Amino acid sequence: MARKPGTKGYEDLLKPLFLQALQGNRMAYGALLTQVSALARAYARSKMGGHADCDDVAQEILLSVHKALNTFDPERPCMPWLAAIMHYRFSDWLRSRYTAAEYKKVPLEDVEDFLEADVTEPVVSGEYIKKAMENLTGGQQAVIQAMYQEELTVAEAGRKLGMSVSAVKVTAHRAYKKPRKTLEDE
Repeated sequence: MARKPGTKGYEDLLKPLFLQALQGNRMAYGALLTQVSALARAYARSKMGGHADCDDVAQEILLSVHKALNTFDPERPCMPWLAAIMHYRFSDWLRSRYTAAEYKKVPLEDVEDFLEADVTEPVVSGEYIKKAMENLTGGQQAVIQAMYQEELTVAEAGRKLGMSVSAVKVTAHRAYKKPRKTLEDE
């Protein structure tokens, strides 16, 4: 049964290997790197999906564990220590990826017009909504009123109006299209 990193099962498995590796046991060190390698690959895949650099990040994690093994405190749990290394190597990869040449920096003056533009759509006024409702057929008005003013579900609106669920959905869809078309035309 696979366990997530950080669970007691991994701690119980890895802690003795860490302790023996710190004492110079080469077999324990090899076993530790084998276990950490599997965790590092799983971590990289979980963070990066199928990205081609997964193996590179896993390798960086292994190198960091190798280099920093002497900093491990035997009195403390090993999984938080290992999780921190994995996190920092992944962060390093992200930093390098987003500072790469393919993500060029743009001078601020090149985007000033963009920054001054509204970031949200203009608010639709109550007057517009009233006008839009007047342009709907009686059945469309009834469906919109039931669903949005009375906050009924599609099924409840159908029962109230004597319509099937699919008829309510079709009517509502057609009702949505009219105001949208009016907005686009203005």
